[in-house]
Order: sequence, then structure tokens, then C-alpha cells
Amino acid sequence: MQEENKKDASIYSDFAFDDAFRTMETECDDILIPFVNHFYNEHYDKTAKITRLRNEHFIEHEDQSDEKRITDSHFRITQGEISKIYHFECESKPYDNSILVRLFEYGSQIATDESSNDGTVLKVRFPYTGLLLLRRSNKAQDTAKVIIETPGGDVSYDIAIKKMSNYTIEQLFDNRLYFMIPFYIFNFERDFNKINRDENKTEALAEIFRSLLKRLDYELETGNLSVFSYDVIIRLTHKVVYKLTMNHAKVQEKVGDIMGGKVLDLPEIRLFHEAKNLGLAEGEEERKKLADENEKLSNENELLRKELERLKNNNK
Repeated sequence: MQEENKKDASIYSDFAFDDAFRTMETECDDILIPFVNHFYNEHYDKTAKITRLRNEHFIEHEDQSDEKRITDSHFRITQGEISKIYHFECESKPYDNSILVRLFEYGSQIATDESSNDGTVLKVRFPYTGLLLLRRSNKAQDTAKVIIETPGGDVSYDIAIKKMSNYTIEQLFDNRLYFMIPFYIFNFERDFNKINRDENKTEALAEIFRSLLKRLDYELETGNLSVFSYDVIIRLTHKVVYKLTMNHAKVQEKVGDIMGGKVLDLPEIRLFHEAKNLGLAEGEEERKKLADENEKLSNENELLRKELERLKNNNK
């Protein structure tokens, strides 16, 4: 397929890697909780309540112009007497010093939103901030620090940093870091040229993703993953794989088709049975929602089926 046509294909259009991050943060409580626990050594369980907060903020520049920015995630977790605010960013670009500045700007706006003011005392509350780096980086450490010099003395807070390149499949599953699975393909990016030229290497990478899917199936069967989050993870993994491998046709076809085939075969009927188990009254309301969701998923699957078929035909 011509490169310009590939970039216009619906499977790529208007999709960025932070879109996947925002989708999971917004929709999947059961995988967000262990992700936060890992980042900040928290101990939240299924009873923790997540409250999504405002993601749109305006940054004022020196020329007094305002720039609208949208954070990747901004939410509060409450469990018992504990209530903390978190801000996470997912970064696909190379790590540089500007990232810390941006994180501080976001944090300052969030702190202002959460401030209290009685006329004589202004109290601001900075969020617990985390950064997920999708690409390898030798510059970034496990923790960064923000130091604020004030007339009353210096104050500081840490920013937790995690790098996809530090995690194996086993570590992701052992720590229930399902949230990070859609980005696992980034760990092979530097070797895409070699993998794309070597059929054995391409097949080896495909086998890794077949194994990944089997492990996700097991997590679903054992109740560690909800049906909804299971479906979301697979769909987003498929999109990330296709987006990242745009310039490596063999890798894209081999690995992308594995994920795409799984998307097409997802048994949405399980959503119905899961709702049914909630009880007749609650299940009836849930079934109505799931009926709408099933129709939407069926339409998406049909579009995806046609898109995959078109991609295969154009690559012949």
C-alpha cells in the first residue's frame, strides 16, 4: 500500500498513543487501581472509589497568552480515610528537560483547582505525579524531583517515572500491570528493521503476542480482569501495534493481524451473561446498556474486518 494511503486508513486516523492511555484511565477502574498501586506503592483494593477530575487546563505564557492543554489523566482515589489526587502522563517522545516543566505546569494548575482560600491563607495541594515513558531512555531516572524556592524556605516533591523498556511480560502480569500491555510493542521498536527483514524473527515476535493473548484469556477466566477491560486492552493493543509498525509491513501484517483477528472474535455475548449475574433488576438496566455497546462493537468489527481485508489486498 502507498504510504500516504496507509496514513489515511481509518485504522490509524486521529489515533495517538496517549489516546489509549486516556481511554483506559477513563473507562477501566479495575486496571487503573493496580497501576497506581505499583507507581506509588499504594494498597488500594476493589473498594477504592475513583473520581475523574477536570483534564483541561490553561497555561499562561510570558506574553500573557493562554494555551489550552489536556492532561492524560487527573483523578482522585478515596478509600476509607485516605483521599489522594493523582496526575499521570504517558510520553511517547524522547525524554528531555521540557517534560518536567510541563509536568510542573500541569501540577500547578491542578493545585490551584484544589486550593482553599480564607482570605488570609491560600492552601494548594499538588497531585501525586507519575510519568510513563513508552520509549527507551538513558536520561530519565526512576524519580525526578521538583524543588520550589519560596520566601519561607524550599519545598519539594517527587515525580515517579516508569519505563516500558524495564518490564517483561512476566513482570507486567505478576504486578497486574494490564494498563501497560497495549504499549508492550514499544520494547521491540529499535529492532523493527531486523525483525521485518527476518521471517524467523517476525514469527518469534508474533508468538510473543499469541502468548500474551493466552495470558489475558487466563486473567479473564480467573476473574483478575473484567470482561470490559479485557476487550479494551485487546482493542487498544491492536491499534497501538498498527500505528507503531506503519513503516514495517511484515511486522504489521504478522503481529497486527493476530491482534486484529482477536478483536474480530471477541465474544461480546459474555457481556450479556455478566450483566445477567448481577440480578434481574440491576441486570435489566445493564443489559440495555450492553445491547447498545454490542451494536457499537459489531459496527466497529465490521469496519475493522473491511479495513483489514483492504490492507491485505493492497499489500499483495
